[in-house]
Amino acid sequence: MQTQITCPNCGTPYMADIYQIVDVGRQPQLKEMLLSGQLNFAVCPNCGAGGRIATPLLYHDPAHDLFMVHVPQEMNLDQVRREELVGRLVQQVVNQTPMEKRRGYMLQPQTMLTMQSFLEKVWGTEGVTPEMLARQQKQVELLRTLATASSDVQDYLIKDRAREIDETFFGILRAQIEATSQMNDSNLVNDLLNLQAKLMTQTEVGRRLEKQQIALHALSRDAKREGGLSPKLLAQHVIANEHDDALANAIALTGQGAMNYEFFSLLTKEVEKREKAGNKAGAQQLGHLRDQLLVTQRELQEATQEVLKKAQATLDEIMDATNIEEGVLDHLGEVDDAFMHVLEARLAHAEQSGHDDQAEKLRQIQDVIIAQIQGDTPPEIQLLSQMVNTPDKADRDELMAARSDLISDQFLEVVDMLQDQARTAGQEDLADRLNEIRSEVNARLLVTGQA
Repeated sequence: MQTQITCPNCGTPYMADIYQIVDVGRQPQLKEMLLSGQLNFAVCPNCGAGGRIATPLLYHDPAHDLFMVHVPQEMNLDQVRREELVGRLVQQVVNQTPMEKRRGYMLQPQTMLTMQSFLEKVWGTEGVTPEMLARQQKQVELLRTLATASSDVQDYLIKDRAREIDETFFGILRAQIEATSQMNDSNLVNDLLNLQAKLMTQTEVGRRLEKQQIALHALSRDAKREGGLSPKLLAQHVIANEHDDALANAIALTGQGAMNYEFFSLLTKEVEKREKAGNKAGAQQLGHLRDQLLVTQRELQEATQEVLKKAQATLDEIMDATNIEEGVLDHLGEVDDAFMHVLEARLAHAEQSGHDDQAEKLRQIQDVIIAQIQGDTPPEIQLLSQMVNTPDKADRDELMAARSDLISDQFLEVVDMLQDQARTAGQEDLADRLNEIRSEVNARLLVTGQA
């Protein structure tokens, strides 16, 4: 809920979203915010000072029978007030839970004395151990030190603590860059980007990640040039990087839509060609890689089938619910891309088969989900998503005119942040579209005199 708080640094009052209940079954996105450190984290719009807000937190994860509460010591509540507060939060969760889904453990939440132990419990549901968390904490502290250190100190720490700088460390760094971008601290963003560039050249994992980014960019570039990724093009890029198993696998997984019978036939032909030419070692190497990719493809297909079966079962449960809206909210944590694919496929089949009643119920489910997603998405992201999916410039101009209140320098920063993310992920088409949109937004700001 929106709560007014006062900045302890400069005294400025401002509004912030404060949550006291995280019910994973109803609002799964709050778990992601909690684990990423974004939940109940406020930043002063005046001075930029930020930190976690001390507030009671009740956590409910029905999939893991986890029901616990943490009341910060700094709130200085006596036993009576504390019990009243916890009782109110518990009653609120129980009241929001359908009668048939209420469990005995919900009568008495576990008490977590520290936020650290609270988070360890939540991370445990993700398979993350306290030891792994302790390592990540050391990596976070190392990142903070590197971000403010001189170049010479950075060079020393990068060599001295090389074992801690792994793919997880780069993930933490990327998350920090994104978070800092939203705080409008351009100096710190530049420092972090420069640090990332240095790590890319001075660490083994950085060089590997950079090599992977270059290879994926080349794949995306060639696919764009040819009008799409074909099995032949994917095979060419896999063969070009066959000496690096991890890289070849990453390329194949990125283009898994083209990893079909034709793709494997092309690899087999190349193996046979090498055997006939007497290149036994080369044939064995590519043959081994082909066999690895076959296993990977089989595992992906099995996993996909399992995910689709689960999505179909979830949709059946929602269809059988007495109240469709409540049914969707009860299963909101299971709504993902696979679920939406199953929903759209079943809706198309119902419409084609003339099953009007079923089609109407499926459309109702779709509408409830879309409304829920849009309600959780900031309006800037909603507008940008519409613009990305609108190919005609004139139509994009109309969208900007209709929501001129959102077109600002801050909107440009959102575009820049998402463009950087797209390039990092090798999504060059999306990055190019965002760059095109950025030019249009900037042009509009110049015309209106806001730039």
